Amino acid sequence: MRLAVTGLGLVTAVGHGVVGSCAALRAGASRPHPLPGFVTDDEPGESVPVTGHPVVPFAEGFFQTGAWVRLASGAFEDLLHATELPTHVDFWRRTCLMALAPLVDEERFGWSLASCPEALRDAYVRPLLSLMDVPLPEENARALALGSCGLAEAATQAWALLSGRRVDRVLVLAADSFVDPVCLAWLALHRRLKSPQRQVGLMPGEAGAALLVETPGAARARAAPVAAHLEAVAVSPHDISAASALAHRGRALANAVKRVLPEGAAPFRGDVLVDLNGEEWKAQVWGHANVLLQQDVDFPRCRLVLPADSLGETGAASAPLAVAAAAWGFRRGHAAGERALVCSISDAGRVSALLLGRADAPSGP
Repeated sequence: MRLAVTGLGLVTAVGHGVVGSCAALRAGASRPHPLPGFVTDDEPGESVPVTGHPVVPFAEGFFQTGAWVRLASGAFEDLLHATELPTHVDFWRRTCLMALAPLVDEERFGWSLASCPEALRDAYVRPLLSLMDVPLPEENARALALGSCGLAEAATQAWALLSGRRVDRVLVLAADSFVDPVCLAWLALHRRLKSPQRQVGLMPGEAGAALLVETPGAARARAAPVAAHLEAVAVSPHDISAASALAHRGRALANAVKRVLPEGAAPFRGDVLVDLNGEEWKAQVWGHANVLLQQDVDFPRCRLVLPADSLGETGAASAPLAVAAAAWGFRRGHAAGERALVCSISDAGRVSALLLGRADAPSGP
């Protein structure tokens, strides 16, 4: 697999665009805010406001799928502004949209795809297409509700579509939000929120991200600037049971990383972007994977990048956001190498790894 990333767009708590967001991430900037309408009771008789990373005021007032639509459409507007894509019908008729969404947990959202199988299309994809205001046919759009591993599955499907020449390019739009009161109550119920009394936990965030991918040949044919190359992807074939040992998840992640690295090449050196969010279980999964990757990844000569330090938990948007940050590092010359690894650990147990290459870097080992 080798796909050209020819468009990027972001909406985050630290910037309404790729330029501002990636510059802020590089600087380690963050803009945490107390989240209105929700407090935790960590100590008897004491109410503590929850602090998070909302996109102020971009998605203010929007809830669940409404927030996803706003965030994803905002990222698409940023991509359009930066790339100046054609507006004619033929271009968009040959474009596939993959809308990435969170894992639809009935406990978190109050509904599930089992009870509402058309909910994602009716409440997410159709409104998103309407706001995008481009002639992309609805039959070319699909939704993937896989959380933080959604991009890996989207990339796999994109490769199949592009290699079969069923479309010329794939637009990936991702969004997630953890800052509404219902989601905060769900996180608090499972004791996942960080607070003054609980230092090990996540800070809720939200973000929208957009990627445009096509074959390198198609990018050259239309003289499209390439931000990075997606060189390989690996995703665990199914969710690993939450009851499984964390070491098992770490082993699955290590195997995914080994699958995307070129066979016989020297140990990987470059940026390693991981969706660690402050939760202990994710850190343990990553720690187990580290032990198994000592011969494959030269960790002392890598730069570990944790976007959640600046943005909080961004769920389904975390991997596309990490791709944008890695591509920005290539472009600005501050990446630790010519390639970057993006690793994702889903709440449900699925893990994935993506290998990115600098646009002007030679292919192969």
